[in-house]
Amino acid sequence: MKDGLFYENGELIYYVNGNPKHAGVIKIGNDIYYISSKGRAVKGEHVVHGDMANGIIKRGTYTFGEDYKLVKGSRVAPKRAKKKKKKKTLTKKQKLWTGIVSGILLLALLVFIAYESSLYEHKPSSNRKDVTDASIEAEKGVVLPQFDEKILLCSQPAKDLYDGNTDIVKAVGSGNPYRPFRFEYKLENESGTLFVSEKEDMTDAREIPLDSALTFVDIDNLKTGTHYYYMVKVGAEEYTGEFETEKSTRFVKIPGTFNTRDIGGYTTLDGKTVKQGLLIRGVEIDGLVEAQYYIPNKYVDEVQDTFGFVYDFDLRAPSVYSGEYVSKLGTTVGHAFYNSPQYGGIFNELNTPLLKEIFSDLADKDKYPMYFHCSYGTDRTGTIIYLLQGLLGMSVEEMENEYKRTGFWNRSIAESHNIEVIEAGMSAYRGDTLQQKIENFLVEDVGVTKQEVESIRSIFLED
Repeated sequence: MKDGLFYENGELIYYVNGNPKHAGVIKIGNDIYYISSKGRAVKGEHVVHGDMANGIIKRGTYTFGEDYKLVKGSRVAPKRAKKKKKKKTLTKKQKLWTGIVSGILLLALLVFIAYESSLYEHKPSSNRKDVTDASIEAEKGVVLPQFDEKILLCSQPAKDLYDGNTDIVKAVGSGNPYRPFRFEYKLENESGTLFVSEKEDMTDAREIPLDSALTFVDIDNLKTGTHYYYMVKVGAEEYTGEFETEKSTRFVKIPGTFNTRDIGGYTTLDGKTVKQGLLIRGVEIDGLVEAQYYIPNKYVDEVQDTFGFVYDFDLRAPSVYSGEYVSKLGTTVGHAFYNSPQYGGIFNELNTPLLKEIFSDLADKDKYPMYFHCSYGTDRTGTIIYLLQGLLGMSVEEMENEYKRTGFWNRSIAESHNIEVIEAGMSAYRGDTLQQKIENFLVEDVGVTKQEVESIRSIFLED
C-alpha cells in the first residue's frame, strides 16, 4: 500500500493509505511541498491559504521549484483590505438657556466632545472578514469558497494547445473552448452581492447579485493569468477573498457571436506579454452577411460595460451596406470599412493602400479597445492578425495556432494551409526571421512607417 510521494507519468503524487490525497502543505524531512487536488504536488508560484498551510508555513504566496520543493525565502505576504471606519456625526448641543456664562458652556461642550470621541475610538471599525480566516459563518448560514488552485477559463484541450502539449487538430475536436468562472456559495438566510475586481480596494468592481435560493453564479469574460479580489456583502457583513486565473487563450463570450477571442495574454519571443482587453477578434455583429451573427440590442450595454469598445474595426467591404452606417456597438463608437485583402492578396500592389490604412489605424492608440472582425472572423481577420502578431514578435508556431484556433468553430480551418501562402510570400523579403520579414514587407513595400510599427508595439506589449 502506497504512503508518501511517488513519481507517476512525470508528476509527483502524494498517497495516504494507498489513495492520492489533497493534503495542502506537507513536510517530509527538511523539505516542504504543496499537495493540491488528486494528490498532485505543484510547481511555480502558488497561493497557500490558512487552512491549507497546516501550521507548517504562514498564509501567503510561495514559489515551488522544478523539484516541487518550497523555495526558501519566496513567501510574499498577502495584502489585506484596509478596514473602513464608520463615521459618526456628533449632535450639536443647543444652548440650554440664555444667561449661562459662555465660558462654562464652551467647557461643557469640550468635555462632551471628548467623551463621545473616546466612545467612538473603541467601536469596531469594520464588519469585514477575510474568507481565509472565516469561510463559514454557521450562525448566519454563509459558506464562501477558498481557491487553492488557479481557475481555468477554457477547456483542457485549449489549455494544452496554449501550453504546447497538443496539436490544433486534436484540440479542436473537443467543442466550445470557452469556460466561465463558476463562483459557488451558500447563503441560507438572505441574499447578497458579489464584487469582483483586479484591484484590492475593489474599484472598478463588477457587481453580481447572489440569490439565497441558488448555489452558484457564472461570471463571464475574466482575464486569463490575472489575480482577482472578491468581496461578498450579506447584510452588514463583508467577506473578502482572492483567486487567480490560469494563463491560457482568452476566449470571450459576446451574445450573438462566435469565434471570439482576445489576442492578448501571449508571450513574445523576447519575453514581453501581449496586453489583454485591447483587441477582441470575432465575427460580424450586425447580421449583414450572416443573419444569425449579431449582438441583440438588449445585450449591447452589457458588452460595452465589459469591454468598453471605442472602435469597430470592420474588415468587410463597404458594399455590405448602403447609406450611413452606425456600429451595432453604439453611435459613439467609431467605425470604418477597410475592404481588407487576405492571404496572397496582401502582396497585390492594388491592395497596398488598403493594407497601409489598416496598419496606420492599428497604430492609433485612441482606437482601443476595439472589436476587430470581418464576416466570419476567419480569412481577412486571420490574415491581418497573423501580420500583427508577427510585428509583436510572437513565435511562428503560436501565430499559426492563433489562426487555426478558429477551428474550434470550423474544424476545416484547423487543417487549413492557407496561412502558408503568406509565409511563402514573405520568403522573398529581407530578414533572418519571419517577424523581420513581415516588418520589412510592411515598411518597405506597404509604406507603414517605423514610427507606426513602434506605436503598435508600445500599445500592445508590456514587460
